[in-house]
Amino acid sequence: MSNNGADIFLVLLRPTRVPVVGEAASEGFQGQILVETLNWKLHNEDERKNASKAAAAFTLASGRADKQGSNELRAMHAASDDYQKRDKRLQESFAKAQRGGNFSEADWKAHQDQRDALGAAFNKKLESIARDPNAFAPADPQKAEKAATLQGEREKQYADLERNRNFEFTFTKRVDIASTQMLNSMKAGNIFPSGTLTIHRRSATFLDGTSLIFTIQKIRLLEYELDVVVNETMTEMMEKWTCEFGSLAYIYKNPPSHYSHSNTGQAVAKTASQNTTRAFTMKNIGSPI
Repeated sequence: MSNNGADIFLVLLRPTRVPVVGEAASEGFQGQILVETLNWKLHNEDERKNASKAAAAFTLASGRADKQGSNELRAMHAASDDYQKRDKRLQESFAKAQRGGNFSEADWKAHQDQRDALGAAFNKKLESIARDPNAFAPADPQKAEKAATLQGEREKQYADLERNRNFEFTFTKRVDIASTQMLNSMKAGNIFPSGTLTIHRRSATFLDGTSLIFTIQKIRLLEYELDVVVNETMTEMMEKWTCEFGSLAYIYKNPPSHYSHSNTGQAVAKTASQNTTRAFTMKNIGSPI
């Protein structure tokens, strides 16, 4: 690559404060993870609101499908409701008789017998439903299948809505010594307390280069994808990672101007901005991490 190119380097600091070891060999970045491509998309809030509205409509539709259960199951719920209502009426009549002072021991025994009979009838009905092998079978298999499909799609959509895509970035890299370390961390669900992502524009010397440095907090690896890239001369194994983070800040320093401009406006703007520093920060307030 020419000296006018740029490299991307990543440092992931484990909870033990030990960084993930990479294979970068560039001066000043030895041992860091060398990133091939970086992708970070920012979405506006209107898009997220529209997604929420779509989720609400989908929930309503799936709720209707969920109600397509078996007739026997609904009968069980009806029997339970009937038992509770009748038992409540018995309790109220018992309390009323007690308040009137005309409740004898025989009345108490009759009341208890009624409750026992009611409970026995309820249990008998439940047992008959439970013994029926088709008691919990859907009345319509197609409706049941549709309900299950909607349920799976709904759960996936809920999971997507909980993710704030503004606080996710994707990068690709070659399979190297860092791959196993990162896969183990993702499998364990580890959260890296902090990390540094550097986009370094090379120059004739390291000191003359310009870097855009991102300081990232609370990084979690979400997704991993492995690709085998085959061309005429060689085969490479490339991996794609998706990460979420809790907060991010970056700082950028404009390099000094080593060349002249024919345009006066460009020359003035370049002179005014050279060696100046720009900073930015953002934090995910509702982040689960």
